[in-house]
Amino acid sequence: MDTLTDSYVCTLDEASATKAKKELSEDPADRLAAVEHLRQWALQQPHFKCRTDTEFLLRFLRTNKFSQLNARKMLERNTDLRCNVFPDCFQNLDPLDPKVQKVLDMGYCFPLPKRDRMGRRIFVVQAGVFNPRSKEVGQNDIMRANIMVFEHILGDENNIVNGFVYFMDLSQFTTKHLTFWGATMLRKHSSNIFGKFPGRFKEIHYFDAGPVFEAMMAISRPFMPEKFKNRIVIHGKNMEEVYKSIEKHLLPREFLPDDYVGPCAGTIKEITDQLKADLIQDRENLLNSGKDFLYDAKKKPTDVPNESFRKLNID
Repeated sequence: MDTLTDSYVCTLDEASATKAKKELSEDPADRLAAVEHLRQWALQQPHFKCRTDTEFLLRFLRTNKFSQLNARKMLERNTDLRCNVFPDCFQNLDPLDPKVQKVLDMGYCFPLPKRDRMGRRIFVVQAGVFNPRSKEVGQNDIMRANIMVFEHILGDENNIVNGFVYFMDLSQFTTKHLTFWGATMLRKHSSNIFGKFPGRFKEIHYFDAGPVFEAMMAISRPFMPEKFKNRIVIHGKNMEEVYKSIEKHLLPREFLPDDYVGPCAGTIKEITDQLKADLIQDRENLLNSGKDFLYDAKKKPTDVPNESFRKLNID
């Protein structure tokens, strides 16, 4: 899949296509030419190798509003992240792996079935849902499960265009969970994740954020880009504040008032059971998603021209 004539067919719905053109400078007439420009650059790099299919490269172009230079930077950083920073977390993305199944069953991280009014997918993260003293799952198991879920969601290009919202439930998060991750991993995560994953991360909501959260943020915040810091919304223990940003009908039953009788996303178990079924159906793609990536910094050329063009223009 290394030419303009690969099997890519655009699956953006009408609203997403309009948003892509307005907000991301995406022009259907030169979409494939822009992809081919990025592809040929990637194929010429001596120090890294990555996927070059159209669907994959479009993730980086759309995230970077079709800036070739910024897409190149993110593509290279993403490859380094996969190969050198978290190599164990991007390999063997198998939804049938028992460790992954345990993380999914916990409901640690899952996307809600419906998009919000702006077309964004919402991820729920229950940061304290697991027993940090248990040996059942480790750091890499949790991260691998989360990366697998995100990789699956990225398979729908409408999600790339509309972006993501994160709802972080910290109600069960304790000092033991903070110790489980450790300061080194928190710093490593914060300094390497932001700006290296394709995706438009629009809002991050923290619910029931207490002293432990403040300790965690003291470690992580210095490594966050300013734009991500500005997208953080900190809530107390009152879910009514959350409902102003994430409507009730989008949330699982467990996050709604006892007397609420309106529509909802179902129970967490119902959502995660469906997620597991979807991941298994997507198993072949997930297992292949970590292949074809190599990165050797020693082979990186030092005389790289500093191109400043924003996007490829077609006459």
